[in-house]
Amino acid sequence: MFSNVLGPLIYMNKCYRILLLLSIGLRVAAQDTTDLWLKAKSNPNLGRHKFLELKLHAGVHLYEGDELKNALDNGYKALEVRMGWMSTGRQTWQRVFNYPSYGIGFYTGDIGNPSVLGKPNGLYGFFFAPVHRRPKNHFEIGVSLGITYDLKTYNATTNPTNDAISSKTDVYFNLTFSGIRRLSPSLDLIYGLDLTHYSNGRMHMPNLGLNMAGPHIGIRYHYNTIRSIVRQQIDSTFEVPRRPTYIPMPIPPVKHTQEISLYGAVGMVQLPKDEGIQATYFTSSLVFDYYYRISHKSSIGGGVDGFYDGSLGYVYEKKYGTVKMSDKMLMGLHLGYMLHIQKFAVILDPGLHVIRKDNEKSLFFARVAVRYKFGRYGFVQIGLKTVDGFVADWVEWGGGGRYMWQNRK
Repeated sequence: MFSNVLGPLIYMNKCYRILLLLSIGLRVAAQDTTDLWLKAKSNPNLGRHKFLELKLHAGVHLYEGDELKNALDNGYKALEVRMGWMSTGRQTWQRVFNYPSYGIGFYTGDIGNPSVLGKPNGLYGFFFAPVHRRPKNHFEIGVSLGITYDLKTYNATTNPTNDAISSKTDVYFNLTFSGIRRLSPSLDLIYGLDLTHYSNGRMHMPNLGLNMAGPHIGIRYHYNTIRSIVRQQIDSTFEVPRRPTYIPMPIPPVKHTQEISLYGAVGMVQLPKDEGIQATYFTSSLVFDYYYRISHKSSIGGGVDGFYDGSLGYVYEKKYGTVKMSDKMLMGLHLGYMLHIQKFAVILDPGLHVIRKDNEKSLFFARVAVRYKFGRYGFVQIGLKTVDGFVADWVEWGGGGRYMWQNRK
């Protein structure tokens, strides 16, 4: 009988303990949730600050040829749509570049007679660095890089006057200087000037490319990705800021590192249309570089280049009646500048062809490239090697390895 009474009591006691533990757990969870929200609300950069941008372009062509002038008489018009991410200064590189923005964009344009040039569209990534920032108005310098497509190409029979474009897909490059005028917590007015360039880097010929310059105007709409979620599901009285609050932390001293790198790249080229040759030739580059970090943004240095241009074989066989492997090789020396943007770097190498068979290749060359660094030692890189100033020689597609060290004090 005692066991018959004690059993239910023990069972009821266990149930009470379980219910008590559940009650305490729910209270703790509720308290934790409340504490977490109170902590989240104190963050001035809660969520993710982004913007949508709509921009109109118009302007003129900076065309160096003769055959396309009639097709380019009316200039160009274009529309861009961009989605950007705003930085807050949480990382050092963001404060170094004065709290930049970056993102992706879409381009569509009317660049002239569509029966000759087509109606191009484009996709690209962009990076904007503000200058002379003020509460109501500031300026920014922007660079965009991507591809443009839907171009109408040169054809000796059906489109013989198009000596600027010979591939349906070209590299798209845009350099922008804009003023940003704040109109409201969510809207900005954008105005300024920009330069747009199309080229395929001599992968297909002819390839004069197109350069377009002119003004632009647009609207930028700021938003926060969690604004509506917070208002509808968490706290209807709390307004999540649309724009970031910039973190004014001091920039630490730069680490003056040294770097050596070995870079290899390949490419392909064609000869000018006057040669009447449709063949595609192989090119390659092998580059050894040294750089010294002088600031958070910049490194300077120099290096040695080895080049191979297969198209020189045809040129020299026609010119001299015979050709050797060494005739298609060149050696160069260059100075170097590297602009660091987090894991990316923009490279400019002006140089000289110090060893060449004759003057078929100009003495001066340059390299403009974008590098992405991964891991501790690796990188991939795409660049444009030029001659005679900035006339495209070939596109370099490659990568390599690097080793860095810092001087001991």
